[in-house]
Amino acid sequence: MRLITNSLIKNSFKKAETTCFIVDAYHYKNHCVSDLLCHWWCNPAPSNGSAPNLVVGERDRNNNLVPKRDFNTQACEQLNSWLDGFESILKQMTQGNFNWFIHTMLFYHTHYVIQKQEEAQIRSARRAERNNDDEDNTDEEEDNL
Repeated sequence: MRLITNSLIKNSFKKAETTCFIVDAYHYKNHCVSDLLCHWWCNPAPSNGSAPNLVVGERDRNNNLVPKRDFNTQACEQLNSWLDGFESILKQMTQGNFNWFIHTMLFYHTHYVIQKQEEAQIRSARRAERNNDDEDNTDEEEDNL
């Protein structure tokens, strides 16, 4: 926030009219309600139409159009945290190498996350199957009594 405030005061930020510094939704919730500067420039789901790719309209059960955040800022925070481990390498790269490396790492990371999700689904299905088998065995034991 200090960066935004100083840039606006010194008039050194020429794109202030068109640029927002979107923050993670969980981070945003902790901001002071009275901090209008933060709410205007950092809102992850602005309702003023300034970020149509972040907020979409969705119908509720009464068919009213309500705004809904359409971007997972928490996933972005987690990905940025993972990429922080490569910061020292990335600082030394040319722009072309940087772009290639980031693209490759995002490709790798996406496949890694999908693989972990699939493994978790398989484990969950196996647990559910075991629980069903245990319930069936309990029913059979009760019938035998």
